[in-house]
Amino acid sequence: MKKEWVKPEIKKVTDTGAILECLYEVYQMEEESVTQSGKIKGTMVYPFVKMLENQAAGKSAEKIHKDLWRLYLKRGGKDQFIKDANSALKRKGTSIKG
Repeated sequence: MKKEWVKPEIKKVTDTGAILECLYEVYQMEEESVTQSGKIKGTMVYPFVKMLENQAAGKSAEKIHKDLWRLYLKRGGKDQFIKDANSALKRKGTSIKG
């Protein structure tokens, strides 16, 4: 008897806090690359920013990155970055799902 293959269901990551926490870590690893080129495509930053873009209504990945990068450069630490980033995403009229 042959079993039929069923594609596993993959749940989307919608926890904004978890995405921001990962993004902070990636910003630390990719800081030199992002600072030198100013571009996030081709870096590990891009997928996390795209996840935020997919959750946000009306804001491009580039704009989200620009806002969050500015917050990251303040050097307040991970907890402060997450708090400020959540506030910034909500304050800018971006509705975050999840």
